[in-house]
Amino acid sequence: MDFEHNLTTAPRSKRKWTIGALVVGLLIFAILTWIGSNFLFAVNKITEENETGKSPFLNFDGNLTPTQLQGEGDGRINILLLGMGGKGHPGGSLTDTIIVFSIDPQNKSAALLSIPRDLYVPIEGRGSAKVNEAYASGEMYKQGGGGTAAKKPIANILDLPIHYYVVLDFDAFKKIVDALGGVNVYVDKAINDPYYPDVQMKGYNPFQLSAGLHKMDGNLALKYARSRETTSDFDRSKRQQKLISIIAAKATSVGILANPKKVTDILKILGEHVKTDLSLSEIERLVTIVKNVPADQIVTKVLDNGPDGPLVSVNDGGYYLKPKTGNFKEIQRIAHEIFSEPYIVSEAAKIEVLNASSKTGAAQQVADMLKSYGYKIVNVANSTEKSKKTQILDYTAGNKPFTIKFLTDRFKVQATQKTASTNSKADINIIIGDDYKD
Repeated sequence: MDFEHNLTTAPRSKRKWTIGALVVGLLIFAILTWIGSNFLFAVNKITEENETGKSPFLNFDGNLTPTQLQGEGDGRINILLLGMGGKGHPGGSLTDTIIVFSIDPQNKSAALLSIPRDLYVPIEGRGSAKVNEAYASGEMYKQGGGGTAAKKPIANILDLPIHYYVVLDFDAFKKIVDALGGVNVYVDKAINDPYYPDVQMKGYNPFQLSAGLHKMDGNLALKYARSRETTSDFDRSKRQQKLISIIAAKATSVGILANPKKVTDILKILGEHVKTDLSLSEIERLVTIVKNVPADQIVTKVLDNGPDGPLVSVNDGGYYLKPKTGNFKEIQRIAHEIFSEPYIVSEAAKIEVLNASSKTGAAQQVADMLKSYGYKIVNVANSTEKSKKTQILDYTAGNKPFTIKFLTDRFKVQATQKTASTNSKADINIIIGDDYKD
């Protein structure tokens, strides 16, 4: 879905709602306003089987134990938001909006990371291809398998679990706006786009819009959000954020909540044009968590090919975006920086990394990686002795359980309990051995 393809970072004071908030807001809206046969019918139509595991935080009660975590990044709920043209559109199953919406229940915050559709990634059963092809490939192999197929490459390139997905199409966007009775949008700068695609996506249907206040129906709102040829991606992103903010505010207004017909209309739209592997009980729990996240606690980030971005454009039998470094390490660093693991941050364990391997710089490399993931590194040095095996030494007497759990999962070694000395700088020592592979 083009209208959030280039989500960009904006000042928090203006960052009220994004496409992620819209999707979740609509789910919240449906659950809180209509419990009955229409609701159950809609939920049955939109839900699909979750084949890649659950997030324990959808059963969060404040008394989690470390053994309930399912791996690195599981201190958050990570939801893949997908937007596509849908039925009747050429390439309708290609997901042109790909956003990871990550929620931190403990600190009541969230973050969104927009992934460009042209990013060249490994896709199971396909070799490597554009990331927007993963969903379509999964649907070709198995009806209803697109969401699972799309989650896998995203999880791999970000080094994060993707617990759930939500996919919606152009018609959902347009019909939701129409069901709300349209939206009033102030257009800051006139738009003149001679290259806006026609309905068949075979030619052009020039799009013009004057500056000033406009009452937009669904069709006009979609054009306003998608147009980009004669304006910058930054301008388009600002339009998108403004539009989603207006839609979300109207969808959750008292006037809409008190109108059973509008509620029913939106539920029907959800049932026909939205798919997710969140179950009914999980949606209900998600509502409870998300409604406690203030709008100014939602951070946004886009992976781009700008001077400071991690990607580079490549024309090799087609247009692609690839990592500048040749691998996904920088992308993973960015993802972990904005999706910081709350229990790692709250425990604030002091970690020392020592290089006992024959690889020069191994300790610094590990320390840099752990810093980006939110770990507190207090010292990096060479060990006085060489070691073939990587070790984790725990001097905390079990007082940093989540940090130890995350580290043992990441390095695939068991921690050894040690008695802390009075002059020790660190709570945990990581000794990098020859068996360590980055």
